[in-house]
Amino acid sequence: MKGMILAAGLGTRLHPLTDFRAKAAVPFLNRPLIHYAWELLAGAGLQEIMINSHHLPHSIEAAVQDMRTEGQEIPPILFSHETERLGTAGAIGKVRDFLAGDTFVVCSGKIYFEQDLDQAIGFHQETESLVTLVLVPYSDEYSYNPVFLDDQNNITGFGPTETGTHPDQPHVFTGVHILDPKILDFIPAGPSETVDDLYPRFIQEGYRVQGFVSKAYWCECSTPQSYLMRSLEVLQKRGLDNLIEGEASPLCQGVVAPRSVQIDGSSVVKDSVLWDDVKVGPNSSLSGVIVTDGVTLGPETHLENAIVTPLPEKTEPLQAAQRVGDSLIWPL
Repeated sequence: MKGMILAAGLGTRLHPLTDFRAKAAVPFLNRPLIHYAWELLAGAGLQEIMINSHHLPHSIEAAVQDMRTEGQEIPPILFSHETERLGTAGAIGKVRDFLAGDTFVVCSGKIYFEQDLDQAIGFHQETESLVTLVLVPYSDEYSYNPVFLDDQNNITGFGPTETGTHPDQPHVFTGVHILDPKILDFIPAGPSETVDDLYPRFIQEGYRVQGFVSKAYWCECSTPQSYLMRSLEVLQKRGLDNLIEGEASPLCQGVVAPRSVQIDGSSVVKDSVLWDDVKVGPNSSLSGVIVTDGVTLGPETHLENAIVTPLPEKTEPLQAAQRVGDSLIWPL
């Protein structure tokens, strides 16, 4: 079996974090998100994986290289760069020759998911479905359109229908598709979407489109607010006060920071995520802050509910951002 990781999105809702890394390369618990997608597929025994890219493709390639430098044995990984974004179905169609011949798995590159895919793949093979989508139960905390499932695990429709007016149970699509290779015959050349274009048509025409419901922990970091919230949630779920790989102030609580970060011992940092090569100067305080790569915060820096980034390469209206030295401060 082969797999594909979708990593060509613009990550518009995650701005300004995605000014500096593609969404799938954004660090989650000190590792690029795409690492978790790769482990999900590799853990199910997939031997060859294709990754598509568009926005900041070098950051995707660097994230994959990080796995190699960590000493992990990884199966062959190929890249499909899209000069024009093709959508989920179009991305699959572009590499149809690679995927043809056997059941294959497509996974969003921007999710954190603790499911064992062997169970979902076994379900797909037993039901002989054309499409199996891996779902999680719907919750009002999600802002995603629901996927409706009957008591036979058939997908009967997709949102935005109000959940209260639909007879079947609402679920949330995790971004993991398990697909029969016959689907490749239905994908046209050029841009198209799976959930918007292909799957509703399959349902109408009587093809088996099923949902495998997972009870495992899943999250997607679609906005800076949810990114910070989910980072702290998984930190707590793991029973950790902090996930700090380097030296840091003993006054840290709820902090995620890689080895290259330096936090002065006199500074108080709470409920914050710091990216690579960040320096926090003396007598500073951060609470509910995201700091992206390479930012230096001088002495007596006091921030709450903010994002700190370097100045972007492209000059554009800063809107809500405030320039402080060589950095921009954005409200969170």
